[in-house]
Amino acid sequence: MVSRHDLNLPARLARLAACALLALGVPSTGAAAPTEAAVAPTDRVASLRHRLAHPRSGDTIVIAHRSCWDAAPENSIAAVQACIRMGVDGIEFDVRHSKDGVAVVIHDDTVDRTTNGHGKVSDLTLAELKALRLKPRDGLDGGALTVETLPTLEEFLAVAKGHLLLVFDVKDLTQQESFAIAKRMGVDRQAIYFYECSNDLLLKQVRPFWNEVFVFPITFGDGPPLSRSMDACPSNPTGMVHAKFDTEATLTAPGTASALKGKRVWVMTVQEQDVAGHADAPALRDPDAHWGWLLRAGVNMIMTNEPQALMAYLKRRPRA
Repeated sequence: MVSRHDLNLPARLARLAACALLALGVPSTGAAAPTEAAVAPTDRVASLRHRLAHPRSGDTIVIAHRSCWDAAPENSIAAVQACIRMGVDGIEFDVRHSKDGVAVVIHDDTVDRTTNGHGKVSDLTLAELKALRLKPRDGLDGGALTVETLPTLEEFLAVAKGHLLLVFDVKDLTQQESFAIAKRMGVDRQAIYFYECSNDLLLKQVRPFWNEVFVFPITFGDGPPLSRSMDACPSNPTGMVHAKFDTEATLTAPGTASALKGKRVWVMTVQEQDVAGHADAPALRDPDAHWGWLLRAGVNMIMTNEPQALMAYLKRRPRA
């Protein structure tokens, strides 16, 4: 703590103001950046926001894809609770609407894979959806049904409030409505949205609340370097990108490493074609050759189906 003798009142007030701006992800202007000790936030959400907006060497943000579904049904309340216990930084989840217009959290456009029901989500009322039970994990392993039901977006956000960064994957182009729910629930400061850099329709969906959330452009690496794509795709704040690429050269081209320094570079390691082969499955066998390769190439945010294994690797990995 800073003693009252360490700073005069104007300086203390200026310092507090800088802390508040940085915790909100707003860059300060007209003055040198405060030291890390000066801006260290005190609550979980402020800490996560500060880390996301101000990347530090060796600090990797871990996002659980469709929540922690290895421990509980995909996109369920139990999966959110598992992520909180696990200590992951954030969760990704999917939003659709029932026949009677209620926002629910489910990935597929049908309930067949993840529940004991059949049919399109949009053809079923909330009451009909709530009568279903979720299958274990991602629904592909069989096994007895769980007691978990398909959550509404409000139920889902209420559990995550104050604990996790929230990556909204809105499947039915209702980004503005989902943000309004997030704001009403008091989780808007935890929200992350994205848009495909070449998709003006998706960009249009997030523009109305652009300044109120973190926004990542998704770039598709059909040619190096990534820094060139970042220059063409705005983010909020600046210097953030969600990269998908099928060749290592996207991250290893000359000059790319220096261009990515200080930037927030997010990848998804669920499928090999999105990370030039450095996905979860091979990473479980040899984490340093895959997760480690990504980190050494400048990645500092990973969305994964294996959050627990990734976090264990991050704790023991050799430092550069």
